[in-house]
Amino acid sequence: MRQGRFQPLVWPVALLMSGGVTALAAEATTLSVETVTLYGTLKLVSDLVFLMATVWLALAIVAVIRSRMRR
Repeated sequence: MRQGRFQPLVWPVALLMSGGVTALAAEATTLSVETVTLYGTLKLVSDLVFLMATVWLALAIVAVIRSRMRR
């Protein structure tokens, strides 16, 4: 069975999407003054997820390009 060409890119993109959902959840907590601490925590988690996903996606893109150049 042949492996998909862009399979290494699936998980980093999914992580980017989850970071976006977390960022939206953080913005949704700004509706109330009592949720300022929750906003700070969610925003920190969102930024960390975005950072991890960006690095992982960059490494995956490099791996895909290298594997295609070897053929």
